[in-house]
Amino acid sequence: MKNNEKIDLEKIEDKYFCLLYPGINSILEKFGFPYKIVRPCPTKIVTYDGKERRADFFGQLDNNDIISLEAHSTAIRKEDKEKFFDYACYMSTKYRRKVHTLILSTHYKDNDEFILNWHNNDRFTIPYKSFKSFDGDKTINNISLKNKNNEELSKSEIGDLRILTFMKSKRSPKELLIKSIELTCHAKMNETDKLHTAVLQSFLAKKFVTDDEEYKEVMNMIEKSALDFEGILGRIYRIYYEEGIDEGKIIIKNQIAKNLIKEGLDDETIKRITKLNQKEYEKLKQQCSK
Repeated sequence: MKNNEKIDLEKIEDKYFCLLYPGINSILEKFGFPYKIVRPCPTKIVTYDGKERRADFFGQLDNNDIISLEAHSTAIRKEDKEKFFDYACYMSTKYRRKVHTLILSTHYKDNDEFILNWHNNDRFTIPYKSFKSFDGDKTINNISLKNKNNEELSKSEIGDLRILTFMKSKRSPKELLIKSIELTCHAKMNETDKLHTAVLQSFLAKKFVTDDEEYKEVMNMIEKSALDFEGILGRIYRIYYEEGIDEGKIIIKNQIAKNLIKEGLDDETIKRITKLNQKEYEKLKQQCSK
């Protein structure tokens, strides 16, 4: 079973974009925004009415301004615009910096902006960009050609692989996801990028692959697309730890697992990705619940 009850499938795309960092800079560049995120900021806030909320993503830009990114797979309501305004006010007050709010949409087909009239003639303007403005079939052809020629993918093209599922196409989102996994399997990119892409694809499989047997097949494809998870992780450990490989392996595995637990990914998928045994995994879950 996929344990769908552990994650809100309607909001999985919102959570997905939290996991995209640091690759999200290439997506902002693709949309034409002149922003460069240098570090993420805490997403938990307390609004003026005392309610705790968690935004999709806050980040500090290279000019020290703050960016608030919201991912949406449904229509934007008036309450949403008011919520985004609350976020901007909170972050502006906390950091004493200008806040840039953007909506990244998998729902709308066109790029535009939303406006909230909030005081006299004052307006809160929120640009939104749609992934449907990108041609998924053209992207597939481009990356397929690079794979055929054994050419290394650029950061922008790796970003395209990660958002291919949401692009405009004659294919369904599930078909696009499976195609992105196939392309990743044959893509020339560094091991860290390939592992990150595989983790992101496993997250999307939760929503778009509803049949349990097919889900298992897709997860096997994802593992193959990232080559050998153990081999990749082992080499990543060596990058970060010149000595004590076994200790480093445990530390990084645990951190990956903790991040995925907090993002709501199901138990079986997390254990599959990290290769943690049941005892190790239960211990981490207890730590995350404290």
